[in-house]
Amino acid sequence: MGLDYVLFHCTYTIPLTTALTVAYYPFFTRKDRYKISALIIIAVLATIPWDSYLIRTSIWTYPPDAVVGYTIFDIPIEEVFFFVIQTYTTSVGYCIFTKTLVLPMYLRSCSEKRRVRDVGKLAILGLMSVGGACVLAGGRATYLGLILIWVCPVLIFQWILSYPFLVTLPWKPIAAATWLPTAYLWIADARAMRAGTWMIEMGMKLDYQVYGLEVEEAIFFLATNTMIIAGLVGCDYAFAIQEYRFLSEPITSHKSSLKATVLGLIHPIHINEDLISDLCQAVERLKEKSQSMFLGSALFQGQLRIDLIFLYSFCRVIDDLIDEAENPSEEEYWIIQCNSILHAKFNGGQHKGKRTKAGRSWGVNQMNNPIREEKYKILRRSIELLPLNRLSKKPLCDLLEGFKMDLAFNSETGEFPIHKEYNLDQYSSYVASTVAALVIDIILWHYPSKNAQHTQRIRSAAKEMGRALQCINIARDIHRDAAIGRVYIPTSWLKDLKLTPQDVLHCSNSADMYFMQEILLNKADSHYLSSRGTIEELPSEAREPVRATVEAYMDIGRLLRKRRGISLEQEGKMKVPLGRRLVVGWWVMLGKKW
Repeated sequence: MGLDYVLFHCTYTIPLTTALTVAYYPFFTRKDRYKISALIIIAVLATIPWDSYLIRTSIWTYPPDAVVGYTIFDIPIEEVFFFVIQTYTTSVGYCIFTKTLVLPMYLRSCSEKRRVRDVGKLAILGLMSVGGACVLAGGRATYLGLILIWVCPVLIFQWILSYPFLVTLPWKPIAAATWLPTAYLWIADARAMRAGTWMIEMGMKLDYQVYGLEVEEAIFFLATNTMIIAGLVGCDYAFAIQEYRFLSEPITSHKSSLKATVLGLIHPIHINEDLISDLCQAVERLKEKSQSMFLGSALFQGQLRIDLIFLYSFCRVIDDLIDEAENPSEEEYWIIQCNSILHAKFNGGQHKGKRTKAGRSWGVNQMNNPIREEKYKILRRSIELLPLNRLSKKPLCDLLEGFKMDLAFNSETGEFPIHKEYNLDQYSSYVASTVAALVIDIILWHYPSKNAQHTQRIRSAAKEMGRALQCINIARDIHRDAAIGRVYIPTSWLKDLKLTPQDVLHCSNSADMYFMQEILLNKADSHYLSSRGTIEELPSEAREPVRATVEAYMDIGRLLRKRRGISLEQEGKMKVPLGRRLVVGWWVMLGKKW
């Protein structure tokens, strides 16, 4: 009886597992728990017969003074624990590296990848043949052969099941999830074998080492981690198909079923490549132009996340069309087009691009402009992808009213529409409360509440929180807005300091502007504190993600206060460092107040 193997776990496996669990714990989802639990059960059941054979035939041995002495089918309990902890650690690493992936993006038609399937299948069959030859030859190739004939049947099953999905996944997170734990276990295994914790009998191994690591052991850990990752990819493939069904078919139920998920793997459905392309474009648009929205969406799950991505994408499209417009006529044109398409979609009609009076001159002049036509197609498609059956019409129309207020700014004529605090509240309601209301529409569709008063309270709080976030946005971007001739600070506030909006345009980083910034931040805090408690009334599936998203934005205000005197000096948008954002998100997802 000995504790060498126990000490090995205490030194190498348990500390790593603990660190990964602590890091990822707030972000665990129900799907993560399901697939990790399933993989652990399968790994233990699949490995016990094979490992037991190795021990009973003395290919693999453990000195009596290195193990406690309790066994399962002749396998030391420490070794069985190793099966569990390796599977768990590799699985958590995979979940971390693939957290931001939008799974349906990587679905492709099986028929397109048949040549890839056949090449992969032949390669694995070739390895299995090598393994069989090694076992038949016996001697020094025995252990290598046993590894290959045990691993390859599993790998070929996994490959045939999920190859269309696997080959389209980005290679970097998959490679990192496979190779990092493998390299770590190579180091740990080499040291354990040098210490005599376990050993491979002479005459059963090739006896080639790389930095003290037996080549068979290197192959073993790479092969087992590959099986684990392939199993997780298979689970995600099933989840991706289920999410795609919700995306592409009329929804009759809010919930998925295990039966439908499994059947999706056995009988793959036809994939609409155009729809997948639309989803990819929406995701790339958020990655490029609104990283915070994209990362925030990763905290949500399944179809809810995809609905939010399409909503955020639409907001980015119309925002870009307005910001990139060359003149007010073009800005007005896009607002009218967007409003017209929305009305047609909600009323069940088809929008035919009718040119209305306002913006008519710009629209006529650009009638045959291919760039305008392409922008129009992007706008129309972004609206078609909106989950309109889950959204209210009024917030979408009010969002356009906010853009109309932006059109009213004219620094040359001295027109600044934010005269009083009321106008600031109105503008914040148009551009931010509307988005918050739409997000709540989607959440409550997926997780409905039967209490009408409760629903109304949540909607009101969401609008209040939207005003808080917009005040943060305005406080951060005083200098950037001034650069394009806009001042969102109420003129009445400026008068108290004997200033005008023109003074803000000429000097947007003065001491007075930092004073105005502080007033805006205080106003944001007031809106935030009055609505924060209602977040706790949201459905559990959305509560923590919403809380984390809100706190990440409010943290911008905290950072502005710390950087008072310098935050309005930089040319670009002030960003919260990634490390700080991760810490805030981790802490808030635990249910703690930041």
